Amino acid sequence: MISLVARSYAKINLGLDVLGRFPDGYHELFTTFQAIDLHDTLTFERSGSGGIQLISANPDFPLGPENLIFRVLTETAKYVNHPVNIRVTVDKQIPIAAGLGGGSSNAAATIKAAVKLFNLPLSTDELTAWAAKLGADIPFFLGNAQAEGRGRGDRLDPVDFYADYWLIILKPAASLSAREVYAALDLSLTRKRIGVSFASCRDEAEFFSEVSRAENALTMPVLQLCPAVGNALRFLEGLGPVVSRISGSGPCVYGIFRERPSRQEIERRIPDTGWRIYLSRPLRGVGAVVLESQTGAKTDRLGADRGNL
Repeated sequence: MISLVARSYAKINLGLDVLGRFPDGYHELFTTFQAIDLHDTLTFERSGSGGIQLISANPDFPLGPENLIFRVLTETAKYVNHPVNIRVTVDKQIPIAAGLGGGSSNAAATIKAAVKLFNLPLSTDELTAWAAKLGADIPFFLGNAQAEGRGRGDRLDPVDFYADYWLIILKPAASLSAREVYAALDLSLTRKRIGVSFASCRDEAEFFSEVSRAENALTMPVLQLCPAVGNALRFLEGLGPVVSRISGSGPCVYGIFRERPSRQEIERRIPDTGWRIYLSRPLRGVGAVVLESQTGAKTDRLGADRGNL
């Protein structure tokens, strides 16, 4: 049996501008992706029989053809022109349908694992096109932990900027689909220009100045569709972050802190026991997905990781 382990990281959007709508209905974006050390662990085990099998202890995690992991492996079978026999066990830590890119990250991890396990002779451009066909966020997770996204978010420019701060992420007891959030967006109320770029933010002062000016154009439709997000955002603002913001299309919200916050204090003060709390750190200088062999021999690890706190 041949196996690989992947760490599939979450992301936040430090800023998200909606510039318009394409003829196919997708929205034109400018956004800054930042991978964070909250991650799922995916174990891929290739065997001689059994087809595609997904395993997870999370009861909300789909295990059938609707799952992006399953779809990637189905496409893999077409590339190699024979059925693939593989078991994927997912230790799911990233909340589902939460604006943190967990499904997209899992898909990118599966693409990278498929290339290794099935010796797919695909170029970087071909892999990016495959990822973009499955979802606009997926190409980001094939690359670096920090990137600016244009177009649907799939035209990427790697960037390198300050990333020495702490994050509190709150997941209210609610879910939102990106489709319904974008459908509720009133483009007449959004600015039609590129906002903040972090590409030149090399130190603390420059970063915190820019992040304070950044916005998420999806904030209004998210709050309209899900009042619980507003409650979480107001609670987070009361903790004194540099900024607090909705990530992507929500419902997760995050706060950026200069110093490590006290998780115990937040748990003591939190008004809703149904909210989930994550203490995390941004990644820099590494990939947004990391592959390792089952035995620990490194195949795609670019730097130290600070773990899932």
